[in-house]
Amino acid sequence: MLSNPLVSELETLNVPQTKPPDFDRFWAETRYRCASVPLNVCGDNAAEVRDLTFDGLDGTPVHTWLILPPEAKRQKVPAVIHCHGANRSRGKPADFSVWTAAGCAVISPDYRLQRGITGSKTLFDGDGTSCRWTLNLNDLMNSYLYCTWTDFLRAVRLARETPEIDPRRIAVTGHSQGGGMALGLAALDPSAALCMADVPSSCWMERRILSRSGGGAGIADYLAAFPERAETVRRNLSYFDNINLAPQIGCPVLVSCGLRDMICPPECTYAACNKIGTEKEMVIYPQAGHEGGGAAHLARKVEFLRRHFLIKTEK
Repeated sequence: MLSNPLVSELETLNVPQTKPPDFDRFWAETRYRCASVPLNVCGDNAAEVRDLTFDGLDGTPVHTWLILPPEAKRQKVPAVIHCHGANRSRGKPADFSVWTAAGCAVISPDYRLQRGITGSKTLFDGDGTSCRWTLNLNDLMNSYLYCTWTDFLRAVRLARETPEIDPRRIAVTGHSQGGGMALGLAALDPSAALCMADVPSSCWMERRILSRSGGGAGIADYLAAFPERAETVRRNLSYFDNINLAPQIGCPVLVSCGLRDMICPPECTYAACNKIGTEKEMVIYPQAGHEGGGAAHLARKVEFLRRHFLIKTEK
């Protein structure tokens, strides 16, 4: 692939994990809660483009698109769960035409309290207004991170329980914030049969805080304001750090990385992805920043999905 001394160094990066002793039990109990609390899906379940809500663990209605391709009228279809980037939303149905054209259903939920219409029944403190990651970060089970990660785990459940979707062919994908979530979902839910993570966040959070890259700057500010919370905050962040989750991924993974990315630096991406033990493909864009590979990489993702889900290419 790419002959570059920096890439060679990144490929050998081995960052120690930060897993607390109860890490596995915490996620096992969380997965049980996500599977057992009713989804309470609301909306038109007959349309091809469905404007739905499902309940988060706290009862928050999470707004999501569920879009079906024409093939779903004849057979079960694969699904792509889209995790959007920071300060964005679930988007518009037309945004996902590349996936429906490939014969895939799409599930695209909002993150809470970003630019979509999903609010939150969990009340968050105002201690970390410059960074949503810090909301209730001193209270793990009520933190913004816990609420949003469990929302997306329940989106995977929605895919499994949708009759038109083939539960053996569920892919997770996203950019930045969503790329980090895609890696996390692939680690935490074996229903994720494919993962496509673009310039992923939530990787090597200690480094992100130290370098003040992207959301790490907001966490650094938070720790400066509340130094007495440092130990608890770092422990709570570790549950959502993909350096701790990546070894659990069991499906094929496609990851993009911009070597000039100052938001999600390449060393953070590699720190997590070097711990993936399954089939993986790292695509490097040497001159790219946080935009990653753009349209060219999207085409690569479609080909990756077609190949692994055995979807025939139209001629």
